[in-house]
Amino acid sequence: MNRSIVFYLVSRLALINGLALVIPMLAAWWWGEAGLRYFAPALAAALMVAAFCQYRGRHHKRHLGPGEGAWYMVSAWVLLGLLGMIPYVMAGIFASPVDAFFESVSAFTTTGTSCLADGGAALPQSLLLWHSLMEWLGGLNFILMLVSVMPQVSGCFGLTLSVHQSVAFSPMVARMQEAARQAGRIYLAITAFSMLLYWLAGLPLGMAINQGFMTMSTSGGDALFDFSRYDSLALEAVGAVSMLLASGNFLLYWKGWERRDFKGLFKDAELQVFLAVLVAAGLVVSFHLWRFGVYDGWDNLRYGFFQVLSFSSTSGFASASYQDWPEFDKYVLFALAFVGGCIGSATGGLRVMRFMVLFKMAAQEMRRTLHPHMVISLKVDGVPVDMKIISRVLSYFFLFMATFFVSMLIISLSGVTPMQAMGMAVGCLSSVGSTMDLFGVADVSVLPAWTKIYCSFLMILGRVEIFSFLVVIQTAFGYLRRRW
Repeated sequence: MNRSIVFYLVSRLALINGLALVIPMLAAWWWGEAGLRYFAPALAAALMVAAFCQYRGRHHKRHLGPGEGAWYMVSAWVLLGLLGMIPYVMAGIFASPVDAFFESVSAFTTTGTSCLADGGAALPQSLLLWHSLMEWLGGLNFILMLVSVMPQVSGCFGLTLSVHQSVAFSPMVARMQEAARQAGRIYLAITAFSMLLYWLAGLPLGMAINQGFMTMSTSGGDALFDFSRYDSLALEAVGAVSMLLASGNFLLYWKGWERRDFKGLFKDAELQVFLAVLVAAGLVVSFHLWRFGVYDGWDNLRYGFFQVLSFSSTSGFASASYQDWPEFDKYVLFALAFVGGCIGSATGGLRVMRFMVLFKMAAQEMRRTLHPHMVISLKVDGVPVDMKIISRVLSYFFLFMATFFVSMLIISLSGVTPMQAMGMAVGCLSSVGSTMDLFGVADVSVLPAWTKIYCSFLMILGRVEIFSFLVVIQTAFGYLRRRW
């Protein structure tokens, strides 16, 4: 394995995310807060890591293999968690560094759960800004890895099915950087659009910026912004539009912008299925809420559709007290968190494209049982799906479900109920912390330290899509066998 390229990529990541600390540092100076004490040590640590990794990677080859890509992704999320916790430690917010690390990993992986009882609302303004910025950077980092590094590691488990296989992935670093720049521009543009909408809907500029960061990264379940507190239909409409945009395929947006063909976006089969699931689930939940008299009249549609979109996008924003809803509606939201958004988005979950392949494959196997000699070709958007991609989708589904059940058992050892353990396991793997609230996990800080460390590991595992972690283990064992 070529370790030089891993050091080079980590140096770029540490430098870019480290320089982002300048923003809350300047804001703290403007607001009269102790910005140097909070952020200067983290900035210094990021620059030292960047300089060391740049030196170690100075002779790298401009080519990334699967092993190097897997090591980079795993080390990147661990490094971000460590750098992000430093301002919390310096500010003395948490009694334990474990809590600070959990908070940092939760923000960077866009999970949106918090060790703070109020979700961080009592933090100094500069640390609130850093929290939102970590979430936004986490979504950006994931999108950049999604279009550059991840396809080299695992073929993204079917990412190439998107946009009719018209996106070409290359192991050459220069090509990867160009793809990352394109996706980054789309992410920045939609974030700015979301901020503008929030400002026009009545939020002060500072809050609109913070809310745009959180919504675009799909990490709203940390109670820093509660739609129900405002009871504003305009804000909820803006939140719904922003969450819908964040749930879409960024590769599709990229191709639509290049071709100036935005109408073609709605011809994508995955987006059509995603919208159909939203409408169907929204109608079912709204009808059930009306049937049990939870809200009056049209409020059932208003709150039902918002929460369905919130959990489908793995954002976890709340426009109503869904913890008090009937159990059926909570289970629907729980199931939607499993599915997630489109495969080229910043959302978590298994993604709609994989479920499409699984259902199509199941239907074909039923037909093959009735007609054993029939030759059937599985197609998505009219494009034949290679058997290798189908096997990857099956492998990922098995790994995800196996990890979920094992994690549920492990988390239950901390004393929570089985349903709470399920909510925590899915919340960490799918990056939607609000599944914990569904089943009454209101305060994560009371959990044992080992549970928080394990949950942090699960959050990272969900972001590297499990397979990358297995590649890291395989290459590490291979290195040890060769060494000893």
